[in-house]
Amino acid sequence: MEAGVEHLGRATAQAVDAMIIVVEPGRRSIGVMEEIRRLASDIGLKRLYLVGNKVRGDADEAFIHQIADGLPVIGFLPYDSQVIEADLTGQAVYDIAPETVAAARQIWQQLANS
Repeated sequence: MEAGVEHLGRATAQAVDAMIIVVEPGRRSIGVMEEIRRLASDIGLKRLYLVGNKVRGDADEAFIHQIADGLPVIGFLPYDSQVIEADLTGQAVYDIAPETVAAARQIWQQLANS
């Protein structure tokens, strides 16, 4: 089972009122998104949102919009080598990846307004 999906299979997420599905611009990610969507439906979770991760530009954004299949896309996190560097060096992303932090704040704002 993919990361994050096991909670839906055990129905431990029933108390959740909204869920963000994070997808990358790739075919494997589509399968995971579809599985999460199916499992969320099985437990009655109706408020699902999509966030694109590791997005390299307009083509990746268009791909994610294309595969969204009716799910609202509330934002994109860029492919950012500084995020990888933060992980490798044990630094906080907030300290060294301002573009990604700004994108995350925009996503939070979109979710707060929905």
